[in-house]
Amino acid sequence: MLIESIKLHNFRQYYQTQTIDFSTSLTRNITVIHGENGSGKTALLNAFGWCLYGILNLPNEDKIINEHALSTARKGEIVEAFVLIKYNHNDKSYTLKRSVKAEVGENEVYYFEPELLLEYKNNGLSDIINNPQIEVERTLPSDLRSYFFFDGERIDNLSKESGTDDIKNAIKSIMGLEILERAISHTGSARKKFRSEMKRFGDTKTNTLIEEIEILENRESEILSDLDLQKQNSILNDKHIKELEARLKTIEGAKQLQELRDKKNLDLNDVKKEIYGIQNHLNEVIAKQGYLAFSYPALQKAERILKEKKSDDVITGVSEDFIDNLIEQGTCICGNHIREDSVHYNHLITAKKLINSTPIEQKVMDSLMNLGVIREKKESLFKEIKQLKENELIKIQQQKKLTEEIEEISLKLSEKDSEEISELETKRVKLTRQKSEIDRKIGQLENEQRNVQRELKEKKLDQSKLDNQADKAKLTQKRISACENLEEVMKEILRIREGLVRAELQDKINEVYNKFLRKDYSIELTDNYELQVINPKGNIVGMSQGERQITSLSFIGAIVNIAREQHKKEVKNEFEDGGIYPIVMDSPFGALDSDHRERVGQNIFKLADQIIVIVSTSQWRGEVEKQMHSQIGKEYNLVYNDPRINKDKPYEFTAVKEVK
Repeated sequence: MLIESIKLHNFRQYYQTQTIDFSTSLTRNITVIHGENGSGKTALLNAFGWCLYGILNLPNEDKIINEHALSTARKGEIVEAFVLIKYNHNDKSYTLKRSVKAEVGENEVYYFEPELLLEYKNNGLSDIINNPQIEVERTLPSDLRSYFFFDGERIDNLSKESGTDDIKNAIKSIMGLEILERAISHTGSARKKFRSEMKRFGDTKTNTLIEEIEILENRESEILSDLDLQKQNSILNDKHIKELEARLKTIEGAKQLQELRDKKNLDLNDVKKEIYGIQNHLNEVIAKQGYLAFSYPALQKAERILKEKKSDDVITGVSEDFIDNLIEQGTCICGNHIREDSVHYNHLITAKKLINSTPIEQKVMDSLMNLGVIREKKESLFKEIKQLKENELIKIQQQKKLTEEIEEISLKLSEKDSEEISELETKRVKLTRQKSEIDRKIGQLENEQRNVQRELKEKKLDQSKLDNQADKAKLTQKRISACENLEEVMKEILRIREGLVRAELQDKINEVYNKFLRKDYSIELTDNYELQVINPKGNIVGMSQGERQITSLSFIGAIVNIAREQHKKEVKNEFEDGGIYPIVMDSPFGALDSDHRERVGQNIFKLADQIIVIVSTSQWRGEVEKQMHSQIGKEYNLVYNDPRINKDKPYEFTAVKEVK
């Protein structure tokens, strides 16, 4: 979607008709609209939202029609306000117009219902779309509008912990994950519908199984809901703990202790990871070689039996052919000559008679050798297990020591003379205990979920094995099985796709971020969809408002960039439709210092195929104008008419003037 123009007629402070044509150039893709404070920049940004979605985020949002247009109208006259946007999407030209009319009364203004009209042109032919709002939603869903039409001074919310849901929704919608989630949901609904049908055809046993399966499925849904709630509680709890610890670091007398606790907690987390790694390795070793420990008594018995079968008068390791060759050559391996009447010759003939040449004797010897190898493997296994357990014990002792040291720090903070420090630490300890309780509940729910899933699997298997079903019931059972298999496949695809999207987005965010920020930081997109800034030492750092603004802008730029790349792919899968999206931003430089303004101004054109920047004159002049100049395709100035100054036009309005 590329926006070609916007026309405002009597919309808020825009009197009569004001038109802005936007740049759609690939080389000069920026349109700049600048004006003084109060000149209508926010109203212009809202004009996009009102025209596309009927949403207005302004004071007195019900007063859409320009006040001067209403005040100069005669009684009974109809006054109209509208916003008209022309845009191109998938090589089709669209004209969208949202309008509202009002009748001027004696002392009141009577508004009519707004109207929406959408017309499109394709190959020279025009047509009116009957469901315009649905078509707009298909092009640019309303729940994504804040990513493409936004106030730059408020966009920093995305980089706060409260913005995780917004980030998750944006990723799912733009990156094709929402399609998979909907497909899984629809398939689940179809499966339940088929199971209800099954009750009509099945016998008592079948219906009993179906009821048991439904009870288990309902319980699984309840568990998932409870799990989600507890995980949200855990995230919120962690957030409050971080806030308290951050506050402690700002208070003299607590700063050093809190910083020491932060270090101990990092060390503790590292030790826990090492313990987890050792335990995993131990489990793998036992799973693969544990049989050696349990089977060895049987192997010892087998070795004893084989040795009893072995003859002491049998020579092994030498073949008859070898002895025949020695006699033929006439020289023994000891160097003596061999003659038929010699002692050496007689020894070789005797040895030849004692050579093991029977298959069973050879197999006995081979088995004894193999048992020796197994014995060595068993000894190696016990040695490795012993070493792993010793390493685990060392790490557990380290864990215990660090835990005690952290508890000691907490005690010192609680005993501080400062009432503020003591109170903050008391709250932190309470939250830490709550976290332990939440983690315990999560563990219980996850264990119950596994049990329910195992029982469900067994019940579904029992149902599929029932032979005494009518033909219709068998057909329905096949459909149920097909739905279940499809759900499992789609869930696995969703899991893999989420991982790929997260990795791709992570790389793209950092690519954009590094162009904007002067510090050697990176951004991490956590499993909870939180944007965290990491310093070169790997620690999470706090962000200023300007840095949060840049972080959020990097996320938006990255997601728009990926969607654009997917859309332009010649070969793409079902989830990579992507799209071309514009970015319209108001005041993107407000919270930035001079250096960051310069960096953003220099690289902002790379974020999308079309950039529309609405900016105050003070933010525009200087480094921003200098850096963006070569990328500007269109430039406009919002001229505000102050009735206190302009006596010829004693009313408030804004006019749009193009800068040539």
